[in-house]
Amino acid sequence: MTIEMFGEIVSDDWVWLYEFFGIQCCSPKTVRDAIRDLPAGEDLILEINSPGGDVWAGFEIYGLLQACRASTEAHIIAMAASAATTVMCGCDLVLASPVAQIMIHQPAAYVDDYLNNDGARQLQNFLDSVKASIINGYAVKCAGKTSRRKLEQLVDDSTYMPAQDALELGLIDGYLDLDEEQAAALPIGSGIRVSNAAGLSAPPRDLLKRYEEAVRAGIAFAVPGHPVTEEIPTAPSEARLTDNWKLQAAIELERMR
Repeated sequence: MTIEMFGEIVSDDWVWLYEFFGIQCCSPKTVRDAIRDLPAGEDLILEINSPGGDVWAGFEIYGLLQACRASTEAHIIAMAASAATTVMCGCDLVLASPVAQIMIHQPAAYVDDYLNNDGARQLQNFLDSVKASIINGYAVKCAGKTSRRKLEQLVDDSTYMPAQDALELGLIDGYLDLDEEQAAALPIGSGIRVSNAAGLSAPPRDLLKRYEEAVRAGIAFAVPGHPVTEEIPTAPSEARLTDNWKLQAAIELERMR
């Protein structure tokens, strides 16, 4: 059985919201359902082209794949970045297109409130712990081929790598649809590093706010099961802004599509 892990990796709870905005996504449910419905004796193949996304969703998929009794394969079609690299490491065999890119980087936290010194230290400790868990997955996959210290350096550097670099590190096991002669024609690992993370859309909280604005403005229908309460203007000045606000919400919704 082959399933697609295309677009952003999100939690099951947010799939409806990404679909509302037309943002391609995948979630743990896709893998959970595939494992449940997998015919006896058949392998599970994940075709991956993803910039990553929610770290916890990635961890959940990793755990599902590790627990799967059937053989599992990850086929990197174009990109496996961020949380998608955790997903690929959960598979027994990882193959990549010769033009694919693998990207690993530090986890990041979306904070929309003030932090004092204690809060900042707690956030630092939390991110350090999450990073350690991410590197655990890489270290298991590399099986001693690359040191943990080297993997940590690559994560800290926000590293993009072509397939041959990932193969040299042990993050992938081979190439998709290449015979030995074609694979031999590829150069050895380049060791090139380019900083910055793969681009993602707005976080769920921002998307939810835009969804609620669009429904309240009357430019979109509420998704079944996700109603939006009406907001009544509390001052005349706010009421006078309604038409301009509706127009801005319409423009923003169109941009997100």
